[in-house]
Amino acid sequence: MDLVKDLFFNLSLIILLMFIFNLWAERYNKGPRPRVLCVIGLFLSVLVCLCFSSPQYGVMVDLRLIPIIIGGLYFGYGPLLTIWSLLLRMLFYGLDSGFWMVLLLYISLGIFLRLAHPWFLKQSSKKRLSVSLITAAIICILIFGSLLFSDHSITELKVVVVTIFIQCIGICMMSYLLEEMKQNEFFREQMLKAQKIELASHMSAAISHEVRNPLTAVQGFLQLASEDPNLQKTTKGYIDIALTELNAAEHVIKNYLTFAEPSMHSVEKFHASDELHQIIKTLQPLANMNSVVVNIEDSDLCVIFGDRSRFRQCFLNIMKNCIEAMPNGGTLTIHTYLKNHEVKISVCDTGIGMSADQVKRLGEPYYSTKGKKGTGLGLMVSFSIIREFKGTVKINSKIGKGTEFLVTFPAYLHVHS
Repeated sequence: MDLVKDLFFNLSLIILLMFIFNLWAERYNKGPRPRVLCVIGLFLSVLVCLCFSSPQYGVMVDLRLIPIIIGGLYFGYGPLLTIWSLLLRMLFYGLDSGFWMVLLLYISLGIFLRLAHPWFLKQSSKKRLSVSLITAAIICILIFGSLLFSDHSITELKVVVVTIFIQCIGICMMSYLLEEMKQNEFFREQMLKAQKIELASHMSAAISHEVRNPLTAVQGFLQLASEDPNLQKTTKGYIDIALTELNAAEHVIKNYLTFAEPSMHSVEKFHASDELHQIIKTLQPLANMNSVVVNIEDSDLCVIFGDRSRFRQCFLNIMKNCIEAMPNGGTLTIHTYLKNHEVKISVCDTGIGMSADQVKRLGEPYYSTKGKKGTGLGLMVSFSIIREFKGTVKINSKIGKGTEFLVTFPAYLHVHS
């Protein structure tokens, strides 16, 4: 009974330590500090496990597998944690027979955790929970098996079974806690995005009534003034610059208004390839200026039901961003195909690429990878239009390799070409 109490007390300390350090890591969500805090929390957890470990009936009892497996699968520190645990084990209890018994097993565990980490993070939440528990169970079974074939009594084996059971409980609890924290972080990000989008939508109405009308009046008077035959050449140049800036402001306002409009004006069926060819013609001068070669592979079977003009605006923004991401030249590839009753449109560039954090923030109002040159409104509008078409967009990008926008729309199947 005392053994169970000690182990559960040890488990509570591990959970407390990892919970506190993960909360601190979430607070500093940029730079190297979150990773440093996670490492400190995991290393302290292993230290606490070894400090509370004790020989019970000739068997070393501790819960160090919990931070090692969690840290290896979720954070990628498997080899560091196994080495750290072996060093502490050697420091506290010397090079006894138990150390040599688990040495090869722990080294193999560290290598396995390092290799499994990238694959593990790509899995769903439920699968990650299952993998964590299965990994712990397999390691515990191997340890139990090695003790079973050695000279240990029934009492000693019972101690091992109790320890294994509590370790599996601890793995489940820690995995569940981390998954809940990840989910809460995701919901917070979605809430912030929704608040920004709602703010942009409300602002569009004010921009429409309070800003657009005066801008139109100023633009009209400047155009009339520029037609004056007695106007000096220098003054006319200033007026032309002012008109150019007003046109740019009008474009920004139009993006806001497009985003705020909840529904499409006209709905019709059209071939995606025809509209994409028109967009390419429009963007060809920009592509030539950036030394970008445009390749298109399309299918006449790709028919979509929706607003043709908004479809053009959506892909005009996406393709323009792709071309501008290749300032030193490159290739823009547009591939359109029909798959599983869905129209797939892939827009792929060979540009500078983006990090995972940048991809995650694409489509947010006021966020742009172009720095001061961009407003972030273009992609915000494009993503809004894709949602109106009941479509989805997936972005794959690697720094220095390029970016792919894979847009999926429901296909209009009842059409005869």
